[in-house]
Amino acid sequence: MRKNPIFATIDYNSHGVQHGYLRLPYSRNDSAWGAIHIPITQVKNGIGACALLTGANHGDEYEGPLALVELAATLKPEDVSGTVIIIPFMNHPAFLAGTRVSPIDDLNMNRAFPGQPDGSPTQKIADYFQRTLLPMADVVLDFHSGGKTLDFLPFAASHALDDPEQQAR
Repeated sequence: MRKNPIFATIDYNSHGVQHGYLRLPYSRNDSAWGAIHIPITQVKNGIGACALLTGANHGDEYEGPLALVELAATLKPEDVSGTVIIIPFMNHPAFLAGTRVSPIDDLNMNRAFPGQPDGSPTQKIADYFQRTLLPMADVVLDFHSGGKTLDFLPFAASHALDDPEQQAR
């Protein structure tokens, strides 16, 4: 399978706090050498489980991203045993536009999985998550809310996993 063009500006193996980007090269009319920059924070301290926390799968859902930005700004290595990876704006183009789907390719990130490394920008982002980030994680929390069209009462939900070993972890 083709390699995904996204690369992280942080080192997943380094300890401490790192703030950076997932950088997807993306040429457009206003920037021949442009890129989509998806903010990422990693807090790593010692050996332990890895938690992947994501928000803005849909760009019009603000509650999760705002909470994750605050967490990324305040979480310290001494608060962690293992690794926490925080991606507040998974679908950064949609978040910047305040739209549910990406304004670049009109795709719903939540429906783009498992993605394609040579597909549209949304498909490339989904592929990077699917093949790079998800295998690193022991637990994944993807924060959603109602967006512009729904009012949700506060609640939490999770999905049962097909892999019993992974579900047990």
